Amino acid sequence: MIVKDSFKLVSRTPNVIKLSESALRAYYNEENSPRHVFAILELKKKSITHFTNKKIFEIVSNIKKRESIQIVTIDSYPLPVTYNPPTKGLIINLKPFDVSEISNMNPNDLYAAIVYAYSLQQLVTKKYKISESYAKIIVNYLLSFFVQIFGKEFGLVGIYASGIPKLKFLVACYILASFFGQKGDKLFFNASKIAPYLYQSDMDQLKKYDFMKIEDFIKSVSDLKVMPGLTITQFTSKLYRFFGINILPAMEDCSRFFSVILTSSIPGAGVVPRYLVKYNEKEYFKLLEISRRMF
Repeated sequence: MIVKDSFKLVSRTPNVIKLSESALRAYYNEENSPRHVFAILELKKKSITHFTNKKIFEIVSNIKKRESIQIVTIDSYPLPVTYNPPTKGLIINLKPFDVSEISNMNPNDLYAAIVYAYSLQQLVTKKYKISESYAKIIVNYLLSFFVQIFGKEFGLVGIYASGIPKLKFLVACYILASFFGQKGDKLFFNASKIAPYLYQSDMDQLKKYDFMKIEDFIKSVSDLKVMPGLTITQFTSKLYRFFGINILPAMEDCSRFFSVILTSSIPGAGVVPRYLVKYNEKEYFKLLEISRRMF
């Protein structure tokens, strides 16, 4: 499992931050202490019904454990959640929520942000690793996702559309390389096992792309006439318009992908759109089951 350092789609925003305790304190407000987090969520404890409930309330109810939840406002960081290795902090950034105090947040959003932060920590520290054996599930979900988001625009309508087998193969190349580090001839061979496609005739072209990079994946689907003319700007703006900023790092990083899928399942929260389930319900629930094992 590969953990990305930064995200091309989010202006090279770092995946995790690295701030000392004293540097982090500059972004801190006393009204957002771990004790305040506990007080707010304790009132909602009975109404939050989610499989993460036991683990999250075990953290927020424990005086020592909840110190890992660090609520800050970092204007220059556009994502609502990250991890800070120097303090082992589950970082909730209030800037994207447009509030300065957690008392002004929807409590379900606060809870969802902590779930997101906890799962991200488990994944970026590799306390919980996503096995390469799950690549096919990710590919199946993303194939449906891309077909439904971009299908009408590029003629990918219906399961028998001629471009779909090639798209699935390119998605498989991207996921195996970007999420799991495969490369070379092994990459193309294993991608064809997930997405049967006679790729040999495209080999000279395929070798030009670094499938570790989202921009090369987008270029490949354009150059190989699956989504001709698609640019990274068009790709980014459409996803942002449909889903908000949190979907963008999920397209580049395995840890963010699973954290976003997990967070989208929390009732009453809007940190990540809940309708991610509709793009492939069967594969979505498989992804959710994989995430469940962290808790």
